[in-house]
Amino acid sequence: MINEILNNFKEEKIDNNPFAHKVINKIFPDNFYKDLINNLPSKDLYTAINKTGRVSANYPPERFIFELNNESINKLNNVQQKTFSEIIKVFTNPLFFNVIANEFRDSINKRISEFSSEEKKLFGTSNFKFTIGSSLVKDITKYKLGVHTDSPSKFLTFLFYIPKDNSLKDLGTALYEPKDKEFHKKNEIKGHYDVQDFNLVKKVNFLPNTLFIFPRTNHSYHGVQTINIESAERNLLLLNYYLKNIN
Repeated sequence: MINEILNNFKEEKIDNNPFAHKVINKIFPDNFYKDLINNLPSKDLYTAINKTGRVSANYPPERFIFELNNESINKLNNVQQKTFSEIIKVFTNPLFFNVIANEFRDSINKRISEFSSEEKKLFGTSNFKFTIGSSLVKDITKYKLGVHTDSPSKFLTFLFYIPKDNSLKDLGTALYEPKDKEFHKKNEIKGHYDVQDFNLVKKVNFLPNTLFIFPRTNHSYHGVQTINIESAERNLLLLNYYLKNIN
């Protein structure tokens, strides 16, 4: 499966508007995608993200996560375990990481060249080490996420959209650019910024079997506009590669 996923990834060109990213339709083989959406864990196995310690207490309570690690996967039935173990095998394969990182090498190299003194202390300047984190996500009615670039520790961000149909098409990730071209120089990196300081450039459609991927930079401004559809449930598979703290 990894070769088909990487072939699908490589066939799509990088879009630099408003920052380097790719949107790949049909990222997984069709049969595997059907297995994936049919084997999602029940909602009672998910935890509100603001109760996990991963985010601040004021993070939107309408986001629920199911961590994809050995402990949590072992709680699932045999068919579910097979599906998600297969995903983890792909995500932890060095070929998967190397091919994708190489594709975005220009943006990655530019970011590294602009490391702050703090980032250099935390991550070094070469021979970087990485950690991986993956989880299933459910966003429910009235969930929203303000404009942000992601934590400086994030290296590559993958958002796999996994709805059953096209009915939530308009609930995709919003991509922004600051109204002030010098915004990133005048403002410290923080959680969320005031949306009034940004122009909405476009939105990635929330369609089945779609991957939105980008390297984290000081310009990767994105968010989620308010989901306000009765009984809406927005299912995603998240994957992040993090720069490992060398201290």
